[in-house]
Amino acid sequence: MSIKISINAPGLAIQAHIKDEALPELLKLTQEYREESSPFGESPSGAVKSPPANASGAASDDVVRSLLKSHGAAELLSLVKWESFPDKILLLGAWHESQGGGTPWRSADMEELFKQAKEKPPANFPRDIKQAIKSAWVHPVTPRTYTITGTGWRRIGEALQRLQNG
Repeated sequence: MSIKISINAPGLAIQAHIKDEALPELLKLTQEYREESSPFGESPSGAVKSPPANASGAASDDVVRSLLKSHGAAELLSLVKWESFPDKILLLGAWHESQGGGTPWRSADMEELFKQAKEKPPANFPRDIKQAIKSAWVHPVTPRTYTITGTGWRRIGEALQRLQNG
């Protein structure tokens, strides 16, 4: 028998099977380096606060989607208060996907969402979408269509949890 371990951090997701002999060391590391206040909404006892989290401690994509669905585009931008265009593209792209909009989405969809949110669209969309892709928040499906990655959904989930927790 082996121990399955998952490590999730921004831009990193690792799963491995570890030998049983490693359990005492893993427990020691966990206790030694545990954060008292986790960005995933966990208390020191491990009890999960809202929104519900999955086994790794991060809010699941479905939970994040349902939270996004309950807000308008402009409301979401004002709640999260991200200032850069790559951040706003991530948030609006995720909002678009959660509302049942076409997946993958195009830059024209993004322009429409910026207008709907009463925001000025990016002057240089190709540069800003490349930055979101480089950050692993957005994945190009074709050269002109995009979708939100798991890393992007986790980033949004963490931002929403910070808002709800404090």
